[in-house]
Amino acid sequence: MNKNYEDTCLNSDGSFKLAFKDLKYCIKSKVPFINKETKTILKSISGEFRGNELTAIIGLSGSGKSSLLDCLSGFRQNNISGTITYNDNIISTRSIKEVSSYFMQEQMLHIYLTVKELMNFAVNVKCRQKLNKEEKKLKIEGILQKLNISDQRDTFIQDLSGGERKRFQIAIELVDDPKILFLDEPTTNLDIVASTQCIQFLKDITKEGRTIIFTIHQPCASMLHLFDHIYALNNGNCIYQGSSENLLTFFEEIGLPCPSTYNPTDFLMEIANNDYGDHSHLLIEKIQNGSNLNYRKENEQNFTADIFKRPSDFKEFSASYFHQVYYLMYRLFLTSIRNKSLILMRLIVHIFFGFATGTVYQFVGNNASMIRDNYNFLLIVITAVLYTSYHSHYVTFPLEFPIVKREHFNGWYSSNAYYSSLMIFDAPIVLVCVTICITISYLMTDQPLEINRYLILLGFCLITSYVAQALAIVLTSLLNVQFSLLFGTYFLMPFFVFSTFAVFSRDTHPILQNIFELNFYNMAVKGAVNSVLGFNRTKLPCDEIYCHFTDPKKFLKYYECEADMMYIFYLLLTYFVICQTAAFFLIGYRLKYKHT
Repeated sequence: MNKNYEDTCLNSDGSFKLAFKDLKYCIKSKVPFINKETKTILKSISGEFRGNELTAIIGLSGSGKSSLLDCLSGFRQNNISGTITYNDNIISTRSIKEVSSYFMQEQMLHIYLTVKELMNFAVNVKCRQKLNKEEKKLKIEGILQKLNISDQRDTFIQDLSGGERKRFQIAIELVDDPKILFLDEPTTNLDIVASTQCIQFLKDITKEGRTIIFTIHQPCASMLHLFDHIYALNNGNCIYQGSSENLLTFFEEIGLPCPSTYNPTDFLMEIANNDYGDHSHLLIEKIQNGSNLNYRKENEQNFTADIFKRPSDFKEFSASYFHQVYYLMYRLFLTSIRNKSLILMRLIVHIFFGFATGTVYQFVGNNASMIRDNYNFLLIVITAVLYTSYHSHYVTFPLEFPIVKREHFNGWYSSNAYYSSLMIFDAPIVLVCVTICITISYLMTDQPLEINRYLILLGFCLITSYVAQALAIVLTSLLNVQFSLLFGTYFLMPFFVFSTFAVFSRDTHPILQNIFELNFYNMAVKGAVNSVLGFNRTKLPCDEIYCHFTDPKKFLKYYECEADMMYIFYLLLTYFVICQTAAFFLIGYRLKYKHT
């Protein structure tokens, strides 16, 4: 078993050096009504990381550790200056991205999948090697054994311990044999023992020909001997670069010897924090903001490895588009049948709403004295299917997006495949829920038992649901989680304001009347009302002394519901195409460019 695993490992013969010079990273933040502020996170730092080494980037909170990792891995590409070289040749961060994987600090996983299921998914969509079923099984087993989690292969992710989950998060990024692993705080929330074990696993991985570059807040003394290289940051400047063994020499040369009972890295952080006076400038000057390599471990390396050489059949994503969609839908299926709350809740809400509206508006469908109530019923039906479809995505999509962002960045699947799988998987759920709701309420409210009227009403409800679904994704793609949840409900308010249920368009300014005609919600309500009361429906029976609207045509005219049904259909179809297309491109844009 181990032999088969070793066969998948990288060749450790030959090495390389990944260097950066005068690397500067700034962020721009807008101060409302005043001006734009620019904050420099990395201040023209330099450094050199070598192949087959375990490199620890250390520093106090806010020192720029994660930002450096983001810049080197290609996760951040804007507002960056300086050069990044590979064996003294300038390369782009995109080239690094193609041969690396990035372990993010807040790395979320699908907790309703087992270790084996998620590993299978990763191998199927991510592995560039053409492996048969048995070879995939051997590869997965080898990686799990190496990281000491093979006994947990049938355990759900949510049941793993903190240390096991961290190791598993590393395991899923090893399936495509990345040459470089970037890890942001892999020991977060782990105790000292689990943290040391995690670092030991990373050290073992470097012996197989991989390069590990990771951030850590403040390593304990028992970890130091595992580090091949330390890169220390403080306030965006490099204050040390070299081996842990040379730290003591470094302190002596700047006139601040480390006490024998101290952890050298703790002492370095205390100096950076000005606990012994303002000496941080001495560290920066001595190490030349990262340009001084004299404190590196002395070892002979032949920098000849060409890890960036592309094979002739190189593809950005290993699996084809259709395979990506297939495996993504299968994962959605597994998570949905185990986490029944979302789909089950949607179904229960639609069933409850069907019976509730059917009970409240019972027998309004064939009575002229209650025609206004019938209008209200149809209005509420359209509003309800819009809200349920809209809320089901604008609440859940932002929560899942961090997982999608990481997996897409690491080359698991394309944004096209993700969006396609999401829409295809959700379409029948919407179809079933809306059909059940409309069928129950339609029958209970004594609407005309004509199949064409029922199908037209159902069609308008379905297309309204799909438009709302796309609108939710458009909103959440434009805004972050907090703002999308805050403004999600208000986003629909303009559609309600410019509709005849709020005010007749004839009572508004002529300029505003065009908005009513272009409002998809208003048109959907008109379509629903016409499906029941239009198409030359005969006069309604009246059980009162006088009913003003026994003729449905008279009601449609007064309530501005007369409309060309083909116009309504094509308008809603246009909304559907535009919103779905916008959602499609916005997801792609946010995954590719907007890492927030």
